[in-house]
Amino acid sequence: MDMNQAERTAEALIREAIRGVTPEPTLESFGGGVKSCKEPSDGGSEERVTLTRNFWLKGIPRDSAEDVVRKVFGNWKEAGHAVDAEPEYGRRVVAANLRSKPDDFLMQVAMGMGGQLSVGVTSPCFWDREPVPSALGHPAPRTDAERQERQEAMDGVRAVSSQILDSLVDGRPSGEEPVVLVRPQDGSCYADHQWTYTCEDAPSAERAFHHMVRSLRERGWQTREPSAEEAAQAGDAVVALTPDDHEAGAGVTRSHGGAVIHVSAAWEREWPPPYMRRGGQ
Repeated sequence: MDMNQAERTAEALIREAIRGVTPEPTLESFGGGVKSCKEPSDGGSEERVTLTRNFWLKGIPRDSAEDVVRKVFGNWKEAGHAVDAEPEYGRRVVAANLRSKPDDFLMQVAMGMGGQLSVGVTSPCFWDREPVPSALGHPAPRTDAERQERQEAMDGVRAVSSQILDSLVDGRPSGEEPVVLVRPQDGSCYADHQWTYTCEDAPSAERAFHHMVRSLRERGWQTREPSAEEAAQAGDAVVALTPDDHEAGAGVTRSHGGAVIHVSAAWEREWPPPYMRRGGQ
């Protein structure tokens, strides 16, 4: 549900409530609006909102007020909405509470001590914009600018991974693609993407690894590799940096005698990041 849907549903429920009420009441809006969802009962995000529409029913004689409550309650009940609390007629204050089906709006019709009549509906919590993917970091972006920065980091690290994948041969990515994680980091934005690439056997994995290194170098990447002695003991490893203005690249490793290549791609929005500039690094 979005804002337009919430408004349309609220209006429809109000029209449904007063259908057939005589004399026809004049609706006077009060106390409604859009509010944030604090401590939502469904346990979901508090960054969602809820919509409320309340109306006084004007122009109804005081001695007809209870009959109007009866009529509104009957309209909603006949429409198939769920009853939370039935009205207790004959009291000085009469009210009924329902929940709309299938949208779960809270609905109320009430008569005050002076015969004042009101109807109101409140939507469940919903996003008034596209939900923010949890991968865009916690806490969620507060502004469109922050959201754009984190999306840029996500796209950047995916581009790093894509270039590495294009440079590998004789194998395949292992399983489903892991989620990209984006973290705000002291004024900058960091994204991380870890995945594996499986070859048929150790020799084919070794060939794939060195083919990747050569291909990245041809594309202008900088590569730092361990010495031959270190590689013989621990296996293949390289740190590769992309040829752009960001700190982007990956650590790629293959255990000695193994057929699986491990890739840890990373992307930093600014380089050097603010925390390093302040420290004079």
